[in-house]
Amino acid sequence: MAREKVQFQSSASALRALKVGKRNPNWVDAAEYLIERASPEVKLLLEAAQDIERSKWSTDSDVDKKVVSTMFTPLQWTLMLLLGVACTGLLIWVGTLLGSEIC
Repeated sequence: MAREKVQFQSSASALRALKVGKRNPNWVDAAEYLIERASPEVKLLLEAAQDIERSKWSTDSDVDKKVVSTMFTPLQWTLMLLLGVACTGLLIWVGTLLGSEIC
């Protein structure tokens, strides 16, 4: 069910709704009202703030990827893989021995 968009009478009333914060159910409408009527400089500032936030998020994910990839050297990854294969093989061998003992 789509709710009806609130029509504000003035920027002051929209600002009051926005200052209450997210507790006010009309805060999105108030923000949209103010953005629509903002000066070009304010719109430019908002756009810059959005770009900064986006770049922070992309930088954080890039850092996480670098940390994971540099956590171990390729030699260490290879040794862990070989150890995993050896342990799996050992478990299969023990399982077949136990299986033949039971039969």
